[in-house]
Amino acid sequence: MRFCPGLAMCAAVFLVQPAMADPTDVEVRVIARGAKFLGGYAAPVRIVLTDADTGETLAQGTTSGTTGDTQRIMGGERGARKSDADSAVFRARLDIDRPRRVTAQATGPLSQPQAVTTATSTQWILPGRHLTAGDGWLIELPGLIVDIADPVAYQWAKKGEAVGLRVGVTMLCGCALSESGPWRAGDTEVEANVTVNGVVSRPVKLQFDAASATFGASIPATASGLYEVEVRAWMGPTNNAGVARTAFFVR
Repeated sequence: MRFCPGLAMCAAVFLVQPAMADPTDVEVRVIARGAKFLGGYAAPVRIVLTDADTGETLAQGTTSGTTGDTQRIMGGERGARKSDADSAVFRARLDIDRPRRVTAQATGPLSQPQAVTTATSTQWILPGRHLTAGDGWLIELPGLIVDIADPVAYQWAKKGEAVGLRVGVTMLCGCALSESGPWRAGDTEVEANVTVNGVVSRPVKLQFDAASATFGASIPATASGLYEVEVRAWMGPTNNAGVARTAFFVR
């Protein structure tokens, strides 16, 4: 035992002792609004944990794992755990010696740049109090992945013909739309806004084709020049939206 000759000296010795850091585990999961976890075949999400007061980066990385069990996520009771052992997650161990007000920033899906969005959440993390119960730190990302399969960018078409437009639309986790599944194509409006040589024409509505699980329409090539196409998708029941763009030439 260390001997302190006086009360004042003992207090001084006590005050200079450094605080001991406690390893604190944090699990961050990212779920697509109205759908499943991000981190499987739809590509991971980048997670950055920072001290909200100082800006110090505490941990960063990407989610990994599967999109999870559909029935567990979509059919479970309100408030019940959605994740299982394989569900996509980012795990970090923070060595902190005092309570930290931490901000988690989630950005993704990284494989689909046109659909990337960011959400942040802030909460206190206490030394030694693991943030791992249930789904851990659960963050929701809104949006839809809109992917234009045809026409390819800057291809040439002939004047007087119709140019076929084919578009894939999925939930942000990569979950496909269908006529009768959990994510219904009938809940989604898809339209193309076409600009011809800088002049905006009337929107073209796309129809869902169940066989290919894509949306399609034809764009009349009535004039020569540059056609710029912006496809907008809107899923009203979940307030999800997505956008993709392409362009082609007509001669």
